Amino acid sequence: MHRPRPASTGRAVLLAAALLLPATSARAAAVAGKEEAAIRAVFPAADAVEAKDVILTDEMAARIERLARARVRERLVTFYTARHGADVLGYAVIHSHVVRTKRETLSIAFEPDGRLRKITVLAFLEPPEYRPSERWLAQLTGKGPGDRLAVGQDLAPISGATLTARGVAEESRWLMQALREAMGVGR
Repeated sequence: MHRPRPASTGRAVLLAAALLLPATSARAAAVAGKEEAAIRAVFPAADAVEAKDVILTDEMAARIERLARARVRERLVTFYTARHGADVLGYAVIHSHVVRTKRETLSIAFEPDGRLRKITVLAFLEPPEYRPSERWLAQLTGKGPGDRLAVGQDLAPISGATLTARGVAEESRWLMQALREAMGVGR
């Protein structure tokens, strides 16, 4: 799954991280717009939502791919933390991927212990008949790193939309592992 990259890639990632630090600090202070609305919809009791950009190293990506049985296609991931006072209500990530030829954007919310809380489709550019239903997405609620999250095994398939079901399952698996790896949640 993981392809080795030249040593210069690691230096490029570190340079990119150094350049992003000022932007990351500003982002952590305030989350605005559509991202905040999507996160507050899942965590209505939150009085603060903080963003943290994480750049996955080659080692982190390899570990995530192995544990998630899914390819890490993005090295920069923004995790949102929903808080009520000092208490963490949970985490979320907003992520896009290609289903067949067009993008789907998901809001994936996690409990404080890293289990899946809720997945919401924010945008789906494929034909509407391939879109996962709320009922199908609900079967992922409460699933954690110990669950396989495999279509046809512990997840029901979506008739006529196999690529959609596999895409949601894969994104859920690798982002759940990325949350554990990068943020230390659920360890």
